[in-house]
Amino acid sequence: MAGIFGIALRGLGMLGKAKKVSKTIDSVKPNVPKTKLEKATSKLAIAKHKVKGSKAKLDQTVFEISQKSKGK
Repeated sequence: MAGIFGIALRGLGMLGKAKKVSKTIDSVKPNVPKTKLEKATSKLAIAKHKVKGSKAKLDQTVFEISQKSKGK
């Protein structure tokens, strides 16, 4: 009987505690380039990211080829 009573008290104790909820993001201002300079800067940043990704893929391919040649 005491075990059931203890479980019930723990359950009620959980109901009384308020959960911490973080703030939600209401809105995010879009970054829309308006001038020619801002547009060019944006395109340059995108191109840099593409080059970085392509270089990483190439480096991985070169590494895999070198590993295969060492294994033979």
